[in-house]
Order: sequence, then structure tokens, then C-alpha cells
Amino acid sequence: MARLDLDGSAPGYLAEAAQAWLPTDIAETRARILELLVQATAAEVDPVSQLQQAMSRWFPGDLAVVLPAWQSSNDQVQGSALTLEPLPVLQRPLLWPQRPKRRSDELFSSWLWRVAVAAAAPPADFVRDVLGTVHDDVDRDIAPEAIRRLAQVSGQGAGHLAAGALSAGSDAAHDTIAGMAEDMMLRHGKLLLARPGPAPRGRARPILQYCPGCLGSDPRPHFRRGWRFASAVACLDHRIRLHDRCWHCGAPVELLCQRVATGQPRCPGCGAVLAQAPVMAAGPAVVRQRNLDAMLCYLAARVPAAQRSPHLDRLAHTLRAPTASVAIRHAAVADMQPATVWAWFGTPEDRYHGPPLQMLARSGRLRDHATAKARRPPSYQAAWNGPAG
Repeated sequence: MARLDLDGSAPGYLAEAAQAWLPTDIAETRARILELLVQATAAEVDPVSQLQQAMSRWFPGDLAVVLPAWQSSNDQVQGSALTLEPLPVLQRPLLWPQRPKRRSDELFSSWLWRVAVAAAAPPADFVRDVLGTVHDDVDRDIAPEAIRRLAQVSGQGAGHLAAGALSAGSDAAHDTIAGMAEDMMLRHGKLLLARPGPAPRGRARPILQYCPGCLGSDPRPHFRRGWRFASAVACLDHRIRLHDRCWHCGAPVELLCQRVATGQPRCPGCGAVLAQAPVMAAGPAVVRQRNLDAMLCYLAARVPAAQRSPHLDRLAHTLRAPTASVAIRHAAVADMQPATVWAWFGTPEDRYHGPPLQMLARSGRLRDHATAKARRPPSYQAAWNGPAG
């Protein structure tokens, strides 16, 4: 890592912390201190909080005694006593006292909701205070500058927070192939769930899905980023169908409109606990969604970006995205058959990708394609070259 200085090349609160706790006139030492703090922050560790705790452990007395006194030209000797200027007040960064970490698969708005609950603040009021405005869709509307500011006060990396948002222009890089597939669908635009806004030309409002099994069994309930996409119709862990509305009153799920801070997400309209929604078995849609997820991951990792649109367009048409209810999309996914894969997923432009996609549509495991192809005699290779266009 290149050397850093205290002139704004790192977050301001880190520079202040470096000067407050470890002052020195040696520029090289100051740069090295700040470099270590920045490295700790990049690893999603709160170095300031750790330093505070360490100082209290190492020096249980007054922390001022471990800091060098500031020299002053006003120091005077009065009688037998030496009068010194008092040490300045330590400049400590302003961090939220409760700072839940965003989970790796968590939606940005879900993280904001958990922060509000941890602070015992109504999510609706908390979000208005920290963002300064009300957004139709926080996950899509949040600006990079706002994410960086929230990263500083929450002690997290800005890239980690940005990875939960749904901004097509985000520079956040996902380290999982599932995250790559979600970003691919996000850039395409037609598979992100949304409902029409108020007439006459209101902006589309988000459709937020949830699994009652996940919300009820997780000690820290959170909404998955993948639940915002039309391809998600079932929870593969609990093998049940997702919900896209309040199970009690039928209102859309608006997580950040809650007026009470509770440990479980509730409908802001009727107050029903979303985790208590009735469980509906997903049936064959579980297998088909697993296969579809594998195909989307292959599309994101192996197929050139210029060749993806026909597949995503066809899939959006099949799922009637982005406005179709989860019941309609669930039925469409359950009806997907490997034998008619090109009808609902689109024909590959490059015939090389045909066999892997066909195999993923059958089993969801790419290694099966390699094994099957190796066992086929040469006379069958012509028929294995995929669709004819």
C-alpha cells in the first residue's frame, strides 16, 4: 500500500484519531500510523473503537498520562510550581454507539432497518434523520456520497455497504458468483421487481419479497438482496414460496416505514409480524429455481456481456417481470422444463454455450456436463454441439 498522509487522502475521522491518540512530529511515523488504521478499516474492523478499548485495558488510569504534553511558550514558573496549559480535549470521531455490520447477502435497506432497531429508534424517523430525505426506493436511490458518510459513522467499509444497494452505477465488487449474477440482472433492468407508482407518471415503487422461515429462524432477521429480483420465487433453504405482500392485510412490504422499533419486521399498516406468514410449499419450483440460478451464474461468469441481453429479455418475458406477483412467477418457474430451455431462456448466440446451459437446466451442476461429454463416443459429438441458432 502506498504511503498515506493526513491531508485528506484517508477518511477525516481516521486522521483525527491518529493525531489525538498517537501524536508525533515525525511525518513518516504519522503516515505509518494512519496507514495501519486505513488497513484495519478496509478489513471492516473499527480501529478507533478497538484503540479506545485497548487504551482502557493497558492504562486503566487517566488516559491523559499516556499522551505527551503539548509544549507551549506560555509555560511559566510561579513560585515553586510549574504552571502548564491543560491538554486539549481529545478529538474523538463521532460514531454510532450501535453499529450492526451489514451481512454479506443483505439488502442495504435491511441493514438500515437493523441499525434503527439497534438504536431503539422507529425506522421511519431514523432513516429520515440520517439521510435527510425520504426515498421511494432507498436501495436504488442512495447516492455514493451518502454511502461513504454512513460508512464512516458505522465503522464499515464503503464498498461493503454499497454491495447491498441496487444502483446500476455502483462500483461495489461482489466476491461471489451469485452477486455477479444479481449485478448482471440489475444492469439489464427488467428483472428488478417494482410496481407502478402513483398516477399519472409516478415513479415505480419497490417490491420486497421475504421468506417467513428465514425471518423467523434467524437471530438477526434480515432481507436478502436476491429477494428483489424476479427470478427469486422460493427459499431454497426452507423449500417454501416467498411472499411479496403482508400476509395479513395484503399491503406492500415497506420495511423503512415502520413506526416502531421491534426485533422482527412488521407491516407498517396493520402491524403483523412478517415471520408469522403462512408457509406455502414451493414444490417443483425449488428444483427449477436452483437450475435457473445456476444458468444465471453461468451467464454472468462465462458469456460475454454483449450476448446476455437475449437470454435476460426472454426470461423477463417468461416471468412477466418486473411487475408480476410472486404467485404468477412461481407458477412460471415451476413449469420450466429442461426440454424447452430455449423457449424460456433464449438461444445462445455462441453455440459453445449450448451444452453447458442445457446441462445446468437439467441438474444445476456444471460438472455433470463435463462428465457426460467425456463419456459420449465421437459419433455423438455433432449432436452435442447445441442449438442450431
